[in-house]
Amino acid sequence: MPQGSYQADVLGRVELSAEHERLVGYATDGGPCRFKPQSRVLEGHLQGGVLVGQLTLCLEGASCPAVETVPILALYSPEDRSLTAYVRPQAGCQAPVLGTGGLLVLQPAQAGAAQAPVRGGAPRMARLRMEKRHPEAAKEALERGNRLLGMKEWRGSAAEFERSITHDDRNWVAFFGLGTAWLMSGQAPDAIDALNRARTLNPREPSIHYHLACAYSRLGDRKQALAHLGQAVKLGYGIPEGTQDQELDRLLGSDAASLNKYVGLLQQAVANNKASAGRRQQTGP
Repeated sequence: MPQGSYQADVLGRVELSAEHERLVGYATDGGPCRFKPQSRVLEGHLQGGVLVGQLTLCLEGASCPAVETVPILALYSPEDRSLTAYVRPQAGCQAPVLGTGGLLVLQPAQAGAAQAPVRGGAPRMARLRMEKRHPEAAKEALERGNRLLGMKEWRGSAAEFERSITHDDRNWVAFFGLGTAWLMSGQAPDAIDALNRARTLNPREPSIHYHLACAYSRLGDRKQALAHLGQAVKLGYGIPEGTQDQELDRLLGSDAASLNKYVGLLQQAVANNKASAGRRQQTGP
C-alpha cells in the first residue's frame, strides 16, 4: 500500500497512511486549492492494485461549488509507487491544473520534485533521472502517454513520457512524444532538447526533423527551421496539401531569402505524401 509523502499538481503535498484498512490522504501544504493543513482529501480501499474511493478537490466554473468530493478509481503502480486516475467533476466544472481530461498523477514527493518545472533552472531534460530499468513499466507509461497525446492532453502526456524515460532512456518514441507534448504546450526550448535526444537514437526518422523545424520556428530561428525541414523532406516526410504548420509557414513564408527554398520543400513534401498514399493503396489492407 502506498504510504508517506506524495505530490500531485492539484493537491500539492499529501501524506498517505493506512487507517483501519483504508488508505487516507491529508493535504499538508494546501496546493492550488489552498486546503487547510491536515485536510482529508483522499480515502478509499486498495483492491488488487485499484484504489476505489473518493477525492476532494476545488473547482472552477460558473455555478460550480468551490469544493467537491468525487468518486475515483485510481491504478496503483508498485514499480514507481504512483497512483493514476481520471477525475470527472460535474458537468461544466473543472479542477485547476488538471485540464479538460482530468488526469491526476499522485507520485512519491521526491520523484515529483525531480520532474517539476523550475523557472530559470536547468533544462527539464537535464533533470530527468534514470531509475532501475523496467521495460514493462516503460511500455505502459509510453502507451498512456500516446493515448493522452491523441486527446491533446499535453501536460498529462508529458508526465507519462517522462515516466517512461525514467524506466527506459533508449526508446526514441518516448523522447519524440515528450518533445511533441512540450512543443504543443509552448515549451519550444525543452521540446528541442527532447527531440534532439530522439534524433540521436533514430537519426533516420523524418518526423523528428519536422517537429524540430516547428520548434525552431517558435523561436524565430529561420536557419535551423529550414535546415530541419529540408532534412525531414529528404528522408521522405510527407505533408497533405494545405496542412503545413502555421508558425513554420509564417516564419519561412514571410522571408524573401527563405521563400523559394521553402516553397520547393513544401511541394516535395506534398509529393512525398501522395507517393506514400499511393504505395499504401497498392499494398491494400
